[in-house]
Amino acid sequence: MGANKLAVEVVEAVERAAAPEPAFWGLWRRLKDDFPAWSLLPSSLYTPGAWGYLGVDFVSGFRQNPSTRRSFALLDGVDEATFDAVAALAALNARRQEQMLRAVIITYLTVPISVTALVAEVMGDSIGALVRQNASLVAGIAVTLAVGPISYLLSNWRARQIVGVLDLIRIERGVRG
Repeated sequence: MGANKLAVEVVEAVERAAAPEPAFWGLWRRLKDDFPAWSLLPSSLYTPGAWGYLGVDFVSGFRQNPSTRRSFALLDGVDEATFDAVAALAALNARRQEQMLRAVIITYLTVPISVTALVAEVMGDSIGALVRQNASLVAGIAVTLAVGPISYLLSNWRARQIVGVLDLIRIERGVRG
């Protein structure tokens, strides 16, 4: 009897997996593709939103960013239920990004500091000599280790940016509706 139940569950799982995914997943993928983490630093030099951080109004320039305009075009005419689903995905993504960023920061702060303190205690003055003798290696390791938290920070920024763009769209939809 147990084998039949398992077989039915497997068949149902396969049928669910084969079912077409809701339309909001395709919209989510297209939306997030307009906000790659790697482009955050270069775009911070030339986008209206980045230059908007110099004054009091942090929103008007943000509305003029090319990625924001493309997001408005992508979601123009999308029904409220689909829009709400995309916005919920963006909010969930931002929360998960925040969780990961916190974990990475805590790990990158506590583990290296603890290991360094332990090695310094055990090795004493010889740790300074070791670092001086291998300065380029130590610098390379430090830069490599810094890439992890920086990449998560950029990714978190972009996730929050998507939520902000969807907030702008929701505001304008409310006025038009």
